[in-house]
Amino acid sequence: MLELHLATPDDIPFIMDICDDARRFQRVQGFNQWPDGYPSETVIAADITASRGFMILLDGMKVGYCVIDFAGENEYDRLSDIWNSAAPYAAVHRLALSAATRGKRLGLPLFKVIEQFVISNGVYLIKADTGLENIRMQRLFASAGYSNRGIQQFEWGLRIAYDKVL
Repeated sequence: MLELHLATPDDIPFIMDICDDARRFQRVQGFNQWPDGYPSETVIAADITASRGFMILLDGMKVGYCVIDFAGENEYDRLSDIWNSAAPYAAVHRLALSAATRGKRLGLPLFKVIEQFVISNGVYLIKADTGLENIRMQRLFASAGYSNRGIQQFEWGLRIAYDKVL
């Protein structure tokens, strides 16, 4: 069973390992969405302090990390006209799963868990983005029913924006 739990400072070494592995996996696939050093320990610590960093657990074991941010995203707000809705939303960022989970088809079940968590917090819209070369994530968004909102220029680079009304 997949679950989300708030990350703690003690989780930072594990999160960094997961993110390092995800970055290496991106390189093997031929793209560089996360530059070296991203996300940094400072970024992860800020996620945890703001209660937006979540450990992903599978049957009680830590297998990943993601950010679910209910406070909004300045870049998403700047491009307010691209989204399906102006309703309050949760931004999902920095989603990374351990190498041990690859091939286990956890993507769709994980999105369902994230969506249920967002709904349980009284929010019915998710916004996210991914790199132009991140075909795996693009396919996952499409399979999970997210709307492709086109290629957008964010401060972190050219990305494809997605949203889903829950």
